[in-house]
Amino acid sequence: MKNKELWDTYSFYTEELTKYSRQLAFAGAAICWFFKTPEVTFPKVISIALGLIVLFFILDIMQYFVSAHLLRWWIRKEEIRKWQAEKTIQGEYDKPWWVDSPAFIFFNLKAGALFLSFAAIGYEFLIRI
Repeated sequence: MKNKELWDTYSFYTEELTKYSRQLAFAGAAICWFFKTPEVTFPKVISIALGLIVLFFILDIMQYFVSAHLLRWWIRKEEIRKWQAEKTIQGEYDKPWWVDSPAFIFFNLKAGALFLSFAAIGYEFLIRI
């Protein structure tokens, strides 16, 4: 496979994981509501699960927010450099690996938060059986 095809495949996987993770996070939050008491309180483990779901959504937003700003900063810096050297901003740019690192870190952290939230929900189910 060509490099572009490999990265396109990787992009497809991460987009699909993000799309379905968001749906699972909403479902997880809905499941937590089944554990609420008449006083609208939650067991400690379910409160932790809800907190992890909130963390998932914060990390989801941060993945795109931080990545967009970092990429814009890097592109702008490269455009200025290219303009000073060639009086044009058109052409090829070799993006360094570190520009995508925050996106990858947030991507993994949000997946971990979602996994832990469902582990907490599962634990609560198990102790009630």
